Order: sequence, then C-alpha cells, then structure tokens
Amino acid sequence: MDNSIRDEIAGKAYRIVHCKGAKEALEEALMHVEARKRATFRRGMAQQVQRLADGHRMSSENFPKEGELPKKTNGENAGHFHAFKRIPVRGYCWRSKRLENTWFISHYVYKDYQKLKVRDTERLGKNWTRIEVNGDER
Repeated sequence: MDNSIRDEIAGKAYRIVHCKGAKEALEEALMHVEARKRATFRRGMAQQVQRLADGHRMSSENFPKEGELPKKTNGENAGHFHAFKRIPVRGYCWRSKRLENTWFISHYVYKDYQKLKVRDTERLGKNWTRIEVNGDER
C-alpha cells in the first residue's frame, strides 16, 4: 500500500481529492507532533484515507460526523462533513453531491482541544462552496 499523501486517490469505491492547501495543512499540523512520530502519523492518515477510497467501513470513532455543511442557496441543509481522526490530527472532508463517488478533503489541523472551531467550519465551508456551488474543483 502506498503511504504517501497524494493530491488525488482513486480507490475501489471512491475518488478522494485534496483541496488546495490541504496537504500543506497536514504538514503544518504534523509539525506539532513529535518529530520521531511524524512519519507514523502521515502513514496512518494515508491508510485511513485509502480505506475510505476503497469503500471500507469507517468507524464513528475514527471518522466521526463533525459538523454541518453550509446551507444550499435555497436555504436547505446540505448535510454534514466528517473528520479523519488520528489524535491529535484531524482531516476535515465531505462527500460531493456534484461529483459521483467523490470525497474532498478540505484541510487538516492539529487538534489538542475538544470543540470544533468556527474557523475550521468556515474554511471547509469556503472549499465546499467553491467546489459544490461554483464548480471550481480542487
């Protein structure tokens, strides 16, 4: 299994796409992890992403529903976004309704706190709007 973090992962069930700046955000989040553990965290996150791409069941512990996506232009709820959870790093993502069998990873954060921060919801929301509403993929 390839353990690198790639821009796009084509699995057996889904295509996973990293948004602009997502991979850089992962490297930034990993700077808060002990240097000797960084490669292990990167590999573990890559394996989690690959599991989703291949259609494996994701546990609510390692892939929780994290928050609500922005409202659609007609005011309807657009659903929820999830997080790849590998303590203390999270990768926020959503399943596209515009592109079949595609998930987008908005960004990663180092998370040493419990509550979801507004800035993370807003960052994901901007990526979601750019891609799902405006059609500007990646």
